[in-house]
Amino acid sequence: MGHQLSALASASSRTCHIPSPSDKLSDEELQNLIMNAKDRIGKMPELDILGSPRVYRLSPHALVAKYIATDPSNEVYAMQLVQQNTTVPVPQVRRVLPDRIRGKGFWLVMDYIDGECLLAIWSELGWWRRLQVICALRSYIRQLQQIPLPSKNVPGPMDGTGRPLSCLGGHFRDGAGPFPTYAAMAAWHDEQNHRYQVDWNIESDGTYFWPYSKFDTSAPLVLCHFDLHLRNIMLDKKNRVWLIDWAYAGAYPFWFEYVPFGFWANAASPDRRTPRSFARFLDFIVGSCASWYFNNYITKLDSRPMGFRHFVIDNDHFIKQGIDPKLYQPVDVARPSQCRIMAQKCLDLFYDTLMGVRALFVVD
Repeated sequence: MGHQLSALASASSRTCHIPSPSDKLSDEELQNLIMNAKDRIGKMPELDILGSPRVYRLSPHALVAKYIATDPSNEVYAMQLVQQNTTVPVPQVRRVLPDRIRGKGFWLVMDYIDGECLLAIWSELGWWRRLQVICALRSYIRQLQQIPLPSKNVPGPMDGTGRPLSCLGGHFRDGAGPFPTYAAMAAWHDEQNHRYQVDWNIESDGTYFWPYSKFDTSAPLVLCHFDLHLRNIMLDKKNRVWLIDWAYAGAYPFWFEYVPFGFWANAASPDRRTPRSFARFLDFIVGSCASWYFNNYITKLDSRPMGFRHFVIDNDHFIKQGIDPKLYQPVDVARPSQCRIMAQKCLDLFYDTLMGVRALFVVD
Protein backbone atom coordinates (compact mmCIF):
# COMPACT_ATOMS: atom_id res chain seq x y z
CA MET A 1 0.00 0.00 0.00
CA GLY A 2 2.87 2.38 0.76
CA HIS A 3 4.22 2.07 -2.79
CA GLN A 4 0.76 2.73 -4.22
CA LEU A 5 0.35 5.84 -2.05
CA SER A 6 3.74 7.19 -3.10
CA ALA A 7 2.87 6.64 -6.75
CA LEU A 8 -0.47 8.39 -6.36
CA ALA A 9 1.07 11.33 -4.54
CA SER A 10 3.77 11.67 -7.21
CA ALA A 11 1.20 11.51 -10.00
CA SER A 12 -0.93 14.11 -8.27
CA SER A 13 2.06 16.41 -7.86
CA ARG A 14 2.85 16.16 -11.56
CA THR A 15 -0.73 17.01 -12.54
CA CYS A 16 -0.96 20.71 -13.36
CA HIS A 17 2.22 20.91 -11.30
CA ILE A 18 3.32 24.28 -10.01
CA PRO A 19 6.84 24.00 -8.60
CA SER A 20 7.14 24.79 -4.93
CA PRO A 21 10.17 25.17 -2.63
CA SER A 22 8.55 22.47 -0.50
CA ASP A 23 9.27 19.92 -3.24
CA LYS A 24 12.90 19.95 -2.09
CA LEU A 25 11.99 18.97 1.48
CA SER A 26 12.82 15.38 2.36
CA ASP A 27 10.31 13.04 4.00
CA GLU A 28 12.32 13.34 7.20
CA GLU A 29 12.13 17.13 7.16
CA LEU A 30 8.38 17.02 6.58
CA GLN A 31 7.95 14.52 9.41
CA ASN A 32 9.83 16.87 11.75
CA LEU A 33 7.64 19.79 10.67
CA ILE A 34 4.52 17.74 11.40
CA MET A 35 5.78 16.60 14.80
CA ASN A 36 6.51 20.19 15.82
CA ALA A 37 3.43 21.80 14.25
CA LYS A 38 1.31 23.81 16.67
CA ASP A 39 -0.80 25.91 14.30
CA ARG A 40 -3.98 23.82 14.05
CA ILE A 41 -6.38 25.24 11.49
CA GLY A 42 -10.05 24.76 10.68
CA LYS A 43 -11.17 24.32 14.28
CA MET A 44 -14.83 25.08 14.99
CA PRO A 45 -15.56 23.81 18.53
CA GLU A 46 -19.26 24.66 18.30
CA LEU A 47 -19.60 22.26 15.35
CA ASP A 48 -16.99 19.63 16.13
CA ILE A 49 -18.95 17.50 18.58
CA LEU A 50 -16.71 14.50 17.88
CA GLY A 51 -13.51 16.53 17.75
CA SER A 52 -11.92 18.91 15.28
CA PRO A 53 -10.17 17.69 12.12
CA ARG A 54 -6.44 17.37 12.67
CA VAL A 55 -5.08 19.79 10.09
CA TYR A 56 -1.89 21.75 10.82
CA ARG A 57 -0.13 24.60 9.08
CA LEU A 58 3.52 23.67 8.45
CA SER A 59 5.14 27.06 8.85
CA PRO A 60 7.19 28.68 7.44
CA HIS A 61 6.23 26.73 4.32
CA ALA A 62 2.94 27.19 2.47
CA LEU A 63 1.84 23.68 3.42
CA VAL A 64 -0.73 21.93 5.56
CA ALA A 65 -0.71 18.39 6.92
CA LYS A 66 -4.03 16.58 7.31
CA TYR A 67 -4.21 13.44 9.43
CA ILE A 68 -6.14 10.51 7.94
CA ALA A 69 -6.75 7.42 10.07
CA THR A 70 -7.41 5.11 7.12
CA ASP A 71 -5.93 4.50 3.68
CA PRO A 72 -5.99 7.88 1.87
CA SER A 73 -5.52 6.40 -1.61
CA ASN A 74 -9.10 7.18 -2.62
CA GLU A 75 -8.83 10.83 -1.56
CA VAL A 76 -5.54 11.34 -3.39
CA TYR A 77 -6.86 9.59 -6.49
CA ALA A 78 -10.08 11.65 -6.55
CA MET A 79 -8.12 14.90 -6.34
CA GLN A 80 -5.84 13.65 -9.10
CA LEU A 81 -8.84 12.92 -11.36
CA VAL A 82 -10.25 16.38 -10.72
CA GLN A 83 -6.95 18.12 -11.47
CA GLN A 84 -6.46 16.16 -14.68
CA ASN A 85 -9.94 16.68 -16.08
CA THR A 86 -11.40 19.94 -14.77
CA THR A 87 -10.63 23.54 -13.82
CA VAL A 88 -11.97 22.97 -10.29
CA PRO A 89 -9.40 24.32 -7.80
CA VAL A 90 -8.33 21.62 -5.33
CA PRO A 91 -5.26 21.60 -3.07
CA GLN A 92 -2.07 20.22 -4.61
CA VAL A 93 -0.97 17.02 -2.90
CA ARG A 94 2.78 17.18 -2.23
CA ARG A 95 3.39 14.06 -0.19
CA VAL A 96 1.70 11.17 1.64
CA LEU A 97 3.55 10.12 4.79
CA PRO A 98 2.90 7.45 7.43
CA ASP A 99 2.22 8.67 10.96
CA ARG A 100 5.37 7.68 12.83
CA ILE A 101 4.11 8.75 16.25
CA ARG A 102 1.06 6.46 16.39
CA GLY A 103 2.33 3.82 14.03
CA LYS A 104 -0.94 3.94 12.11
CA GLY A 105 -2.68 6.45 9.89
CA PHE A 106 -1.20 8.88 7.38
CA TRP A 107 -0.43 12.54 6.87
CA LEU A 108 -1.60 14.11 3.64
CA VAL A 109 0.73 17.05 2.91
CA MET A 110 -0.88 19.64 0.64
CA ASP A 111 -0.52 23.27 -0.40
CA TYR A 112 -1.94 25.77 2.06
CA ILE A 113 -4.93 27.75 0.77
CA ASP A 114 -4.78 31.31 2.00
CA GLY A 115 -8.46 31.91 2.57
CA GLU A 116 -11.51 31.12 4.68
CA CYS A 117 -14.15 28.42 4.56
CA LEU A 118 -17.50 29.63 3.28
CA LEU A 119 -19.17 28.81 6.58
CA ALA A 120 -17.09 31.45 8.35
CA ILE A 121 -17.52 34.26 5.84
CA TRP A 122 -20.81 33.67 4.01
CA SER A 123 -22.68 36.23 6.11
CA GLU A 124 -20.05 38.87 5.25
CA LEU A 125 -20.27 38.46 1.48
CA GLY A 126 -22.26 40.88 -0.65
CA TRP A 127 -24.99 39.66 -2.96
CA TRP A 128 -22.81 39.84 -6.08
CA ARG A 129 -20.00 37.82 -4.54
CA ARG A 130 -22.49 35.25 -3.27
CA LEU A 131 -23.90 34.91 -6.78
CA GLN A 132 -20.39 34.37 -8.15
CA VAL A 133 -19.73 31.63 -5.60
CA ILE A 134 -23.02 29.89 -6.37
CA CYS A 135 -22.38 29.99 -10.12
CA ALA A 136 -18.86 28.62 -9.59
CA LEU A 137 -20.22 25.71 -7.55
CA ARG A 138 -22.76 24.83 -10.23
CA SER A 139 -19.98 24.89 -12.83
CA TYR A 140 -17.73 22.70 -10.65
CA ILE A 141 -20.39 20.05 -10.15
CA ARG A 142 -21.12 19.97 -13.88
CA GLN A 143 -17.41 19.44 -14.54
CA LEU A 144 -17.15 16.63 -12.00
CA GLN A 145 -20.04 14.84 -13.70
CA GLN A 146 -18.17 14.90 -17.03
CA ILE A 147 -15.00 13.19 -15.74
CA PRO A 148 -14.46 9.76 -17.35
CA LEU A 149 -14.63 7.09 -14.65
CA PRO A 150 -12.11 4.23 -14.65
CA SER A 151 -14.88 1.72 -13.84
CA LYS A 152 -18.28 2.90 -15.03
CA ASN A 153 -20.30 0.26 -13.17
CA VAL A 154 -18.44 0.16 -9.85
CA PRO A 155 -19.91 2.60 -7.31
CA GLY A 156 -18.19 4.20 -4.35
CA PRO A 157 -14.68 5.55 -3.74
CA MET A 158 -11.88 4.81 -6.20
CA ASP A 159 -8.12 4.38 -5.81
CA GLY A 160 -7.09 3.57 -9.38
CA THR A 161 -6.88 -0.21 -8.89
CA GLY A 162 -10.43 -0.97 -10.02
CA ARG A 163 -11.30 -2.71 -6.74
CA PRO A 164 -14.54 -1.68 -5.02
CA LEU A 165 -14.15 0.26 -1.77
CA SER A 166 -16.50 0.78 1.16
CA CYS A 167 -18.85 3.76 0.87
CA LEU A 168 -18.67 6.36 3.63
CA GLY A 169 -20.41 9.64 4.34
CA GLY A 170 -23.93 10.89 3.75
CA HIS A 171 -26.61 8.30 4.47
CA PHE A 172 -24.01 5.49 4.52
CA ARG A 173 -22.96 6.84 7.93
CA ASP A 174 -20.64 4.20 9.42
CA GLY A 175 -20.07 2.55 6.07
CA ALA A 176 -21.61 0.17 3.56
CA GLY A 177 -20.27 -2.14 0.89
CA PRO A 178 -17.98 -2.43 -0.90
CA PHE A 179 -20.28 -2.90 -3.86
CA PRO A 180 -18.89 -4.65 -6.96
CA THR A 181 -21.68 -3.26 -9.18
CA TYR A 182 -24.21 -0.44 -9.35
CA ALA A 183 -26.96 -3.06 -8.96
CA ALA A 184 -25.37 -4.28 -5.72
CA MET A 185 -25.47 -0.77 -4.25
CA ALA A 186 -29.10 -0.40 -5.33
CA ALA A 187 -29.90 -3.75 -3.68
CA TRP A 188 -28.33 -2.51 -0.42
CA HIS A 189 -30.66 0.51 -0.40
CA ASP A 190 -33.67 -1.71 -1.14
CA GLU A 191 -32.62 -4.07 1.65
CA GLN A 192 -32.53 -1.23 4.20
CA ASN A 193 -36.10 -0.32 3.29
CA HIS A 194 -37.20 -3.95 3.32
CA ARG A 195 -35.69 -4.48 6.78
CA TYR A 196 -37.57 -1.47 8.06
CA GLN A 197 -40.75 -2.81 6.49
CA VAL A 198 -40.29 -6.16 8.25
CA ASP A 199 -39.65 -4.43 11.56
CA TRP A 200 -42.85 -2.37 11.20
CA ASN A 201 -44.83 -5.47 10.29
CA ILE A 202 -43.62 -7.38 13.35
CA GLU A 203 -44.30 -4.42 15.64
CA SER A 204 -47.87 -4.16 14.28
CA ASP A 205 -48.51 -7.91 14.74
CA GLY A 206 -48.60 -8.39 10.99
CA THR A 207 -51.23 -5.75 10.24
CA TYR A 208 -49.09 -3.01 8.66
CA PHE A 209 -46.99 -3.16 5.51
CA TRP A 210 -44.78 -0.07 5.28
CA PRO A 211 -44.67 0.95 1.60
CA TYR A 212 -41.40 1.88 -0.09
CA SER A 213 -40.02 2.48 -3.58
CA LYS A 214 -37.09 0.77 -5.26
CA PHE A 215 -33.78 2.55 -5.71
CA ASP A 216 -33.55 4.39 -9.04
CA THR A 217 -30.63 3.24 -11.21
CA SER A 218 -31.66 5.15 -14.33
CA ALA A 219 -28.94 7.80 -13.89
CA PRO A 220 -25.34 6.80 -14.69
CA LEU A 221 -22.61 6.89 -12.09
CA VAL A 222 -20.60 10.12 -12.03
CA LEU A 223 -17.89 11.52 -9.80
CA CYS A 224 -19.38 13.16 -6.71
CA HIS A 225 -17.52 14.98 -3.96
CA PHE A 226 -20.19 13.61 -1.59
CA ASP A 227 -19.23 15.85 1.31
CA LEU A 228 -20.06 19.29 -0.01
CA HIS A 229 -21.14 21.82 2.58
CA LEU A 230 -20.00 25.31 3.53
CA ARG A 231 -17.11 24.04 5.61
CA ASN A 232 -15.55 22.17 2.68
CA ILE A 233 -15.81 25.13 0.32
CA MET A 234 -13.13 27.78 0.60
CA LEU A 235 -12.75 31.30 -0.76
CA ASP A 236 -9.15 32.45 -1.13
CA LYS A 237 -7.71 35.97 -1.09
CA LYS A 238 -8.11 36.18 -4.88
CA ASN A 239 -11.80 35.27 -4.64
CA ARG A 240 -11.32 31.82 -6.12
CA VAL A 241 -13.62 29.07 -4.86
CA TRP A 242 -11.87 25.86 -3.76
CA LEU A 243 -13.26 22.43 -2.90
CA ILE A 244 -11.44 20.58 -0.10
CA ASP A 245 -11.75 17.31 1.84
CA TRP A 246 -12.28 14.66 -0.85
CA ALA A 247 -12.25 11.68 1.54
CA TYR A 248 -15.81 10.58 0.64
CA ALA A 249 -15.58 11.25 -3.10
CA GLY A 250 -16.67 8.45 -5.39
CA ALA A 251 -18.83 7.23 -8.24
CA TYR A 252 -22.51 7.74 -7.47
CA PRO A 253 -25.73 8.89 -9.19
CA PHE A 254 -25.62 12.66 -9.73
CA TRP A 255 -28.24 13.30 -7.05
CA PHE A 256 -25.98 11.95 -4.29
CA GLU A 257 -24.17 15.30 -4.47
CA TYR A 258 -27.22 16.89 -2.88
CA VAL A 259 -27.22 14.54 0.14
CA PRO A 260 -24.67 16.30 2.40
CA PHE A 261 -26.01 19.69 1.34
CA GLY A 262 -29.49 18.52 2.29
CA PHE A 263 -28.48 17.09 5.66
CA TRP A 264 -26.75 20.32 6.68
CA ALA A 265 -29.65 22.45 5.41
CA ASN A 266 -32.02 20.43 7.64
CA ALA A 267 -29.77 20.09 10.69
CA ALA A 268 -31.74 20.03 13.94
CA SER A 269 -29.52 22.63 15.61
CA PRO A 270 -29.78 26.17 14.18
CA ASP A 271 -26.07 26.65 14.91
CA ARG A 272 -25.20 23.79 12.56
CA ARG A 273 -27.80 24.52 9.89
CA THR A 274 -26.81 25.92 6.49
CA PRO A 275 -27.91 29.58 6.17
CA ARG A 276 -31.17 29.95 4.25
CA SER A 277 -29.51 32.52 2.01
CA PHE A 278 -27.32 29.69 0.70
CA ALA A 279 -29.74 26.75 1.02
CA ARG A 280 -32.31 28.40 -1.26
CA PHE A 281 -29.83 28.04 -4.16
CA LEU A 282 -29.18 24.31 -3.72
CA ASP A 283 -31.55 23.36 -6.55
CA PHE A 284 -29.61 25.69 -8.84
CA ILE A 285 -26.21 24.43 -7.66
CA VAL A 286 -26.90 20.70 -7.99
CA GLY A 287 -29.86 20.79 -10.40
CA SER A 288 -31.50 17.87 -12.20
CA CYS A 289 -34.22 17.06 -9.63
CA ALA A 290 -31.59 16.17 -7.02
CA SER A 291 -33.64 17.76 -4.25
CA TRP A 292 -36.60 15.52 -5.14
CA TYR A 293 -34.52 12.40 -4.53
CA PHE A 294 -33.27 13.77 -1.23
CA ASN A 295 -36.69 14.81 0.06
CA ASN A 296 -38.64 11.81 -1.21
CA TYR A 297 -36.12 8.99 -0.86
CA ILE A 298 -32.99 9.72 1.20
CA THR A 299 -34.72 11.42 4.13
CA LYS A 300 -37.07 8.43 4.51
CA LEU A 301 -34.17 5.99 4.27
CA ASP A 302 -32.14 7.95 6.82
CA SER A 303 -34.96 8.40 9.34
CA ARG A 304 -34.32 5.04 11.02
CA PRO A 305 -33.18 4.95 14.67
CA MET A 306 -29.42 5.00 15.17
CA GLY A 307 -28.06 1.46 15.00
CA PHE A 308 -31.09 0.12 13.10
CA ARG A 309 -28.87 -1.34 10.38
CA HIS A 310 -27.28 -3.60 12.98
CA PHE A 311 -30.59 -5.01 14.25
CA VAL A 312 -31.09 -8.72 13.66
CA ILE A 313 -34.04 -8.88 11.27
CA ASP A 314 -35.19 -11.86 9.23
CA ASN A 315 -35.28 -10.71 5.60
CA ASP A 316 -37.38 -13.80 4.72
CA HIS A 317 -40.05 -12.92 7.28
CA PHE A 318 -42.85 -12.42 4.73
CA ILE A 319 -41.99 -15.59 2.81
CA LYS A 320 -42.01 -17.68 5.99
CA GLN A 321 -45.37 -16.18 6.94
CA GLY A 322 -46.79 -17.07 3.52
CA ILE A 323 -47.84 -13.47 2.88
CA ASP A 324 -48.87 -12.40 -0.62
CA PRO A 325 -45.88 -10.59 -2.24
CA LYS A 326 -48.23 -7.90 -3.55
CA LEU A 327 -48.65 -6.67 0.02
CA TYR A 328 -44.98 -6.02 0.71
CA GLN A 329 -43.05 -5.71 -2.54
CA PRO A 330 -42.22 -2.16 -3.72
CA VAL A 331 -44.82 -0.88 -6.14
CA ASP A 332 -42.66 1.63 -8.03
CA VAL A 333 -39.22 3.16 -8.47
CA ALA A 334 -38.23 6.29 -6.54
CA ARG A 335 -38.16 8.65 -9.49
CA PRO A 336 -39.67 12.08 -10.18
CA SER A 337 -42.53 12.32 -12.63
CA GLN A 338 -41.65 12.66 -16.29
CA CYS A 339 -43.16 16.16 -16.32
CA ARG A 340 -40.91 17.22 -13.45
CA ILE A 341 -37.84 15.73 -15.12
CA MET A 342 -38.55 17.55 -18.39
CA ALA A 343 -39.25 20.83 -16.60
CA GLN A 344 -35.95 20.52 -14.71
CA LYS A 345 -34.05 19.76 -17.92
CA CYS A 346 -35.44 22.93 -19.44
CA LEU A 347 -34.41 24.89 -16.34
CA ASP A 348 -30.93 23.37 -16.42
CA LEU A 349 -30.55 24.28 -20.09
CA PHE A 350 -31.69 27.83 -19.31
CA TYR A 351 -29.29 28.13 -16.35
CA ASP A 352 -26.35 26.76 -18.32
CA THR A 353 -27.07 29.14 -21.19
CA LEU A 354 -27.14 32.09 -18.79
CA MET A 355 -23.86 30.98 -17.25
CA GLY A 356 -22.30 30.64 -20.68
CA VAL A 357 -23.36 34.17 -21.60
CA ARG A 358 -22.15 35.44 -18.22
CA ALA A 359 -18.73 33.87 -18.79
CA LEU A 360 -18.31 35.91 -21.99
CA PHE A 361 -18.80 39.26 -20.31
CA VAL A 362 -17.97 38.86 -16.62
CA VAL A 363 -14.52 38.31 -15.17
CA ASP A 364 -14.65 37.06 -11.57
